[in-house]
Amino acid sequence: MTAENIATQIIHLGVDDDIIAVRARLEKAEARRVLLVVPPSCQALNELLDFKLLQRYAESLALEVALATNSSKRRVLARQLGFSVFASARWGQRRSKWRRPTATPRWGKRLSWGERIFGALVFLVAASSLLAVALLIVPSAEIALVPASEAVDATVQVRADPELDMIDYDAGQIPAQVVQAQIEGTAQIPVSGTKDAPDEPARGPVFFINNINQPVTVPEGTVIATSTGSTIRFTTVEEVTVQGTVGAVAEVEVVAVDPGPSGNVRANLINMIEGLLSLQVRVTNPEAMEGGSVKQVGMVTTADQERLKGILLQQLQQASHSQLSGQLNEGEFLASESVAVDHIVTEEYDKPVEEQTDFLTLEMEVMFRGTAIREEDANALIWAALEAVASDGFTLASEGVQYQRGEMADVEDGAVSFAMKGVASAVAEVDEGAIKEAIRGKPLDLAEEYLRQNLRLEEAPLIEVTPTWWLERMPWLAFRINISTRQEE
Repeated sequence: MTAENIATQIIHLGVDDDIIAVRARLEKAEARRVLLVVPPSCQALNELLDFKLLQRYAESLALEVALATNSSKRRVLARQLGFSVFASARWGQRRSKWRRPTATPRWGKRLSWGERIFGALVFLVAASSLLAVALLIVPSAEIALVPASEAVDATVQVRADPELDMIDYDAGQIPAQVVQAQIEGTAQIPVSGTKDAPDEPARGPVFFINNINQPVTVPEGTVIATSTGSTIRFTTVEEVTVQGTVGAVAEVEVVAVDPGPSGNVRANLINMIEGLLSLQVRVTNPEAMEGGSVKQVGMVTTADQERLKGILLQQLQQASHSQLSGQLNEGEFLASESVAVDHIVTEEYDKPVEEQTDFLTLEMEVMFRGTAIREEDANALIWAALEAVASDGFTLASEGVQYQRGEMADVEDGAVSFAMKGVASAVAEVDEGAIKEAIRGKPLDLAEEYLRQNLRLEEAPLIEVTPTWWLERMPWLAFRINISTRQEE
């Protein structure tokens, strides 16, 4: 049966996943054969205890588990417990048979102290002998390889949607969340409207005529008015006394109570006196009142209110970016184009439309919303796209990957769309286990020839065997062969 005929489920671990999260992911596995892809910065599987727990989980769930990782530490720990380890998910899928983890030994009956001491002595003698043999005759080899590399790039149209809770790699969609902030502020502008407003009051002379044979005093501030049409009222500017004979006349200046041209009444229209004084004297204006005028003043218009609202909303929206950004979790970024008004809480103008004023002031409280996106989710889409365009037999190098986010192309109900571009290097895969098995015990020249013919390399391989007096041959024991790789500068 080939690897393609075996159902293999690939699980990509996240950087925040711990060993408990790994257990949960395994419990949801639908296939019996599971390949865990472990990123370099993942929290899980960094210690031997993690791998022992993983071994127990696999046994209890009846799963066949292998790892795909570039971490040398994880590779060593995994192999100690018998897990298969691959340089990439693609390489793991190709293998039809994986190594099974070594079962944890279970001790039988309890040994006596004598048996324990005897066993310990035998173990020490055997270990000492083996150590002596290893130190004297077992060689080791160091192989330095520079795998071939290729530049790969990919562009993905990403849609971040608050309605999603997981990444959809096929559709290029990632989850997002909506953040909100309430901002308040005040703004003021000069009004653009104008209207006529009363300025100076009308004034002029009037005659008070005595109706009795006694002197009559007309106090300052005496109110007189017209009696036809709209009543226009005037007041005397000083006190005056009318002589004590019927028909006696006294002249005094009056001023209109209300400023403006309404006080410019024609002659002989002022003929009414307010109060009991009207029983003693009568009044008339021999001349028209003059001097009542208007002036141009500022006035609030509907356009002023709309313009001021637009200005203040723009100011508040700019201020909302900092508050919205303050609500982001680590590793998130705010899609600035998504920041918009959610609703207006309060909106208060200090003057209504058509009221006289030179300036209009507005106070507002506005709730803004924006879309927060996890950088890691967007990068994960690019990583998957880069893996898809890498040549067969090549795996992405986690170091030096460049992610570039484009401008937001569309914003709809909190969901935003934008382009993401990634540039990375793909490195030819090196199966260390297969290489060691193939070249162990071989003469150095044949081992080097095998490496040249079967691996894609940028430079000739370097092989160094110790001790130097050892025959020109690779060690027979595969674990005495160490392979190191590096990328070309």
